[in-house]
Order: sequence, then structure tokens, then C-alpha cells
Amino acid sequence: MVIDLHSARTNGFLEELATRFDAQADRLGWIVAYPDGFADGWEPYGCCHHQGVDDAAFISELITRLESSDGVDPERVYVTGLSRGGMMAYRLGCELSTRVAAIAATAGNMADENGSVRGAPCQPQRPVSVLSIHGSADAVVPIRGGGRIAPLEDVIGRWRELNGCASAEAVTVRGPVVARSWRCRGGSEVRSMLIDGVGHVWPGTPFSGLPWSAGASLDASQAVADFFAAHPRAPASN
Repeated sequence: MVIDLHSARTNGFLEELATRFDAQADRLGWIVAYPDGFADGWEPYGCCHHQGVDDAAFISELITRLESSDGVDPERVYVTGLSRGGMMAYRLGCELSTRVAAIAATAGNMADENGSVRGAPCQPQRPVSVLSIHGSADAVVPIRGGGRIAPLEDVIGRWRELNGCASAEAVTVRGPVVARSWRCRGGSEVRSMLIDGVGHVWPGTPFSGLPWSAGASLDASQAVADFFAAHPRAPASN
């Protein structure tokens, strides 16, 4: 099952339009859920908290219900998201590592209110595979960081530490997309896909009227789905 989290001030229906993840679920025989956040959206580390709301508990309960009602394989539960939804995916990777096998953040970030990735209280109990998809020209969540945003390299570096990744990296270049990946503990992986010249979008969205639309330099939904398919839940850390 994939839980696909929307960006700020939108909803699950618009996320479904933006990502078209239904097509990937049909291709792989999976379930995809597009939950709605409260008020203006999700509560990642560093911002946007709502009194009396616990988004991590909400998503955990959603997983429990769908595992029971739809026969979801507990070894293959995944979270992806766009912008603030991607930020929330990072938080869920930290806090629901016993339930989530991998996360994928598009135009997301992980940091405290001061823009420090180490200020985010991330202590996963299991390795969680991580995919980051980001545009080099993103002005909303810039790759160099600023304000509440940590530099992308710091976020990737932190997850490499958390997952006990090898220092050696594999690099592939396909057109404007530079992919870097590291093999990590328990068969997990950390992968960064940086798209040259792309802004704050979900790459591959075909609807030009949506604010998240971009060209076809990368089909982010297929990239996310293929990454998830390759990474079942890692064993518990020693």
C-alpha cells in the first residue's frame, strides 16, 4: 500500500490528480490512499502544528485499518508526498519505521524550525529506504536551504547516517536527472534524484493548469513506485 500525502492547502483529491498514482497501483496490483490533512495540511517537523492533532497517530491508524480491511501486506507499506506532504513523509519515516518500509519525498525537506536537520527528532527503530526527488530550481524548498529549510545534502546525509549506509555511491545521469544512491543496512537504500532546471513540482504531471505541473523529464510517480517495489521492510536494527 502507498499513502500519498498532499501539499499544503490542498487535499487528497488534488494529490490524486497531481501524481496519478492510481495508474501505478493498477500496474503493480497495489492499493493507494490519498488522505486529507487537517486545516491547511500536514504537521512535519519544524512547522504547521495544530492543537490537539496528531498526524503520525492518524496515519498509523489508517495503516492498521487498511491492513485489516484490505489485506495489506505489512512488509510493504509506503509513504510518499509532495512539498509539505513530502516533509510529512520524512517524519513518518522517523516515527513509524516499524510500519513503513520506505518513503519518497518530492520537493520535500526535513528540519526543525531553525532549518537544522539535526534538530528534527528522528530516531527510527528500523532502516527505512528513502527516495528524494527535487528540482534544482525549486524556489519554495531550495536545495541550498534557508529559513526553516535544511540544505538537501544535509537531509540526504542524515538519512545515510540513520540507515548506516556505505560511503560509496552509485551515480547515473539521464538527461537532466542526476541520480545518486547508497546501499545501507538491512537491504535499505538512500537515493537522491536531482532534476536540473525544474522548480517546485511533481515531475511528470500532465495537467498544465495545476501549480505542480512539469514536463516529462521524469515520471516521478513511476520512479517512486519502482523504488518502493524494490524495497520491502528492512529487518529490525540490532
